[in-house]
Amino acid sequence: MSGQSRLIGESAGPRVPPKAFIESYRFPWGEVSEASAVEKGPGRPPHWEMVFWWTRKPLISARAIIAGCLLPEDTSPRAFLRGIGIGGRSKAAHNNPPLYRFDGVELLDPFAGFGSIPLETMRLGLKATAVELLPTAYVFLKAVLEYPAKYGRRLVEDVERWGKWVTERLREDPLIRELYDEDVAVYIGSWEIKYPAGKQCR
Repeated sequence: MSGQSRLIGESAGPRVPPKAFIESYRFPWGEVSEASAVEKGPGRPPHWEMVFWWTRKPLISARAIIAGCLLPEDTSPRAFLRGIGIGGRSKAAHNNPPLYRFDGVELLDPFAGFGSIPLETMRLGLKATAVELLPTAYVFLKAVLEYPAKYGRRLVEDVERWGKWVTERLREDPLIRELYDEDVAVYIGSWEIKYPAGKQCR
């Protein structure tokens, strides 16, 4: 990847040299790791609750890796942490908007999965291309990356309306009512297939 980087409000900087900040011994791995751990606990992003994904990557670590690959080796570690949102107003660093913007750079994620890398790519001002073969991940990527940009606030209102509709239908279902209390917060769904008796499953 190559391109120009700048802090928001500053003019575009020089082209990134062959050796990037992420290759430097001064890269603040410890601080990035600590900020990433917050996302695995109470500071996790709200959209992570929509689907449980085994290999989801913390957003702040994705942001740090991308920015670290595009900044020069002599970048100040303190300025870098501030630029990616660590040490900002929110303890969950991914909630702090990044100060870095990168111009003229494109990023391809051929195994996009849950979308942490392309999402943070877009937040840093880069053009992101996300590729994923798993149907569930593909639909989720569209919901996180494509639909918000396309539909804006209307999407939030539609999700709230239809989410309430689905919840009401579930509460009316007699089988569901046998399994869950009235104040249930989360439903667990699964597919069940009954095989004919006496036949082996292959």
